[in-house]
Amino acid sequence: MSSVAGLALIAGVLASLSALWIDREISAQQTGAPSRISPALCGGVGGLLAFSAYVVTRDLIIASALLAALSGLCVAVSMDWRFGVLADLTSVIIALAALVAAPLLTPGLTRLDMAIAAVLAMGILGLAGLYGRLRRGEMGLGGGDIVLVGALGLWCSPVTAALGVAIGAAVTLALGLLARARRQTRLPFAPGLAAGFILAFIVDRLS
Repeated sequence: MSSVAGLALIAGVLASLSALWIDREISAQQTGAPSRISPALCGGVGGLLAFSAYVVTRDLIIASALLAALSGLCVAVSMDWRFGVLADLTSVIIALAALVAAPLLTPGLTRLDMAIAAVLAMGILGLAGLYGRLRRGEMGLGGGDIVLVGALGLWCSPVTAALGVAIGAAVTLALGLLARARRQTRLPFAPGLAAGFILAFIVDRLS
């Protein structure tokens, strides 16, 4: 193991633990007691997917960055689903991991492409939220959703980012119909955005 890979592994583990700590603290704030199940599930899913990436790529830097990003994404989805809260620090973890690993995962992807993809994703989602506000008199989106989609956009090309937002919107719409059927008023956006970008990334790899 090279010194760079070793440092990347340490950074990835620390970032992953930071995301799990955020989940624990927000759970304590919202419910009065820290959750034990959610951090374990988020860390387990993030670790499993990161290990799978290492098996495929044999690149410890990529696997370490994915450990941080996927743990942060799982925590964001969990918090938004349970409490309607998104911590900006989870998005920061996802974004920093992208700066390290996205060009390695997608050969030819430049920092400019990543920046354009992030701005494009934030712009599309922001306009969608503005449209919802004009139609229904309520924004529907929070600032955390915009920051999260920008962090996710850094992982891919502009076209893939636009596809991720589109798929995410479709998944969120489906969740909204389910929530309406169950007479729930709150609609989390993070689960749909996570699913949309992951599926868009897979489609990009298969095409």
